[in-house]
Amino acid sequence: MNAPVQTPSEGAAEKLLGLVLKKQWLVIERLTLDAGHSGQSRSCCYKAVTKDGEVAFVKAFDFRHEDLEGDTQRLEFMVREFNHERQVHEFCRDRKLARVTRIFEAGFVPVDGQAVHYLICEYAPQSLREAHPPGSLDIPAHIRLAGLRKVAAGVAQLHTVGVAHQDIKPSNAVAYADDEVKITDLGSSSCQSLPAAPHDDLHYCGQPGYAPYELLYSQGGSWYRRRIGCDIYLLGNLIFTSFIGESLTSFILHALPSELRHTVYTGTYDQVLPHLIDRHFELVPIVMKEFIPAEIESELTSLVLALCHPDPERRGHSVNVSGKGSQYGLERVISALDRLEKKARIQERYVT
Repeated sequence: MNAPVQTPSEGAAEKLLGLVLKKQWLVIERLTLDAGHSGQSRSCCYKAVTKDGEVAFVKAFDFRHEDLEGDTQRLEFMVREFNHERQVHEFCRDRKLARVTRIFEAGFVPVDGQAVHYLICEYAPQSLREAHPPGSLDIPAHIRLAGLRKVAAGVAQLHTVGVAHQDIKPSNAVAYADDEVKITDLGSSSCQSLPAAPHDDLHYCGQPGYAPYELLYSQGGSWYRRRIGCDIYLLGNLIFTSFIGESLTSFILHALPSELRHTVYTGTYDQVLPHLIDRHFELVPIVMKEFIPAEIESELTSLVLALCHPDPERRGHSVNVSGKGSQYGLERVISALDRLEKKARIQERYVT
């Protein structure tokens, strides 16, 4: 197979079509990144196959593109980010996390005299954003809830081994033909067992439109609160976004007076927190009542209110927060989503 003609403006990472990686993975198709992609590195994604028909996802990194020329600090940052993402993927693979996409290979290939680094991982045909479009009324509630339950299980697996994902959103969960759903893209993650990634110096390293409020307002705290507490919020936000079609973060921040929004506010988080709590408990029930089926609306709303509480010290499943279990534990959340999935399925059969 001949590689297609490339345009002069393309970087080296954009020239992998037709190449064979690790002597077995033929790069056959370039994939379009989701609009919500928030990776810190310049990357390009592909589909690759072996001669036996095994399919993989390839993420290639361009560390020598023309817009990096002379910027040694940014170059060093990107190389460290790549190594961190590879190490976390390998860490999770070695611990056999079934609900996290698995890495197969990592390496580099010379292109135009440059070394293009890449990760070769498990391939899925669609992200959850594509399989279950957020806000679409065409997706039955029980199907959404089944996918969300599997995402929660994936997040729980990561937390069990000391990994915080920190970028949970519809495009970072992937769906398979057998209705399996897995967590993917560990580029923004933090791992207690590995050296700190460069982005650990940031308050928030995922997409700001999904971020927990306290991190947008530069509120600090322990690793556990900043990282695991972030994931708990993001999971609740994923539930909200899936049914409503809009991120809870954006929804609530736009309901604040403009002078209190994180982009202009200069006071402490404690001062803005009461305003966020008021909007949170006032507006979330109103909008969810409009979009959520009646038989599951009350309990699902309570779950989102608890998981996305603006105060990270009061965030988590309500039973856990009351002192009956680890505050950010997800077992009760997974059970609640499972129960609501069954309830919605029964109701949908009855209506049909």
